[in-house]
Amino acid sequence: MTRSSRWTQVGLKNNGAKGRQGEDRASDFLAACGYRILARNVRVPGGEIDAVCLDGPTLVIVEVKRRDSRKFGAALQAVDARKRATLRCIAADYGQIVAPSAKIRFDVVTLDGKLLSLHRNAF
Repeated sequence: MTRSSRWTQVGLKNNGAKGRQGEDRASDFLAACGYRILARNVRVPGGEIDAVCLDGPTLVIVEVKRRDSRKFGAALQAVDARKRATLRCIAADYGQIVAPSAKIRFDVVTLDGKLLSLHRNAF
């Protein structure tokens, strides 16, 4: 293993841990907002859903985005058109299987530095 690949692997491990940490904070935040967390990190063909929740009778698909700095833009900007299209597609497949008659909503939880925000009905 070369020195540069070793550093890359260490960086990926740190990013994965930061991502999990962010998702843990987001999950606690959603529960405090009255959401019922049904599942986290749901892998489906075509992608992954960070959290599946219930907000009253509504099935909510939640995307969690974390940015420690604004160097690459705000966390909400990372949920671009391509990401939204992917989430819509995988959520439709997931919804047909687990709750075919449920109304589905898409929320985004952003972590910009230490600021945690919930964007209901984000798209």
